[in-house]
Amino acid sequence: MDSDTNVRYHVRFIGRVQGVGFRMTCVSLAKNLPVHGTVRNEHDGSVLLDVEGEPVEVERLLKRINREMVDHIRETEIDERPPSKQTGGLRIRY
Repeated sequence: MDSDTNVRYHVRFIGRVQGVGFRMTCVSLAKNLPVHGTVRNEHDGSVLLDVEGEPVEVERLLKRINREMVDHIRETEIDERPPSKQTGGLRIRY
């Protein structure tokens, strides 16, 4: 991973996104992509994805999530963050 070309986003998914396998789906969809980060449930009922990687790979993951979970997502908020050189793929954070 080259932090000079990577992007990092905090992506908040709002809707019926808890209790429907959302986090596990995110991890599964990211399995063969060179992206890294965490996905966790928030106290307000949203799910927060902290994802980092090459822009095309992060975009590919976001498209996969939106396509797979379209019936559960009402709104998506994306906030760009500085890359943090995360490693280890995408993991569920509890």
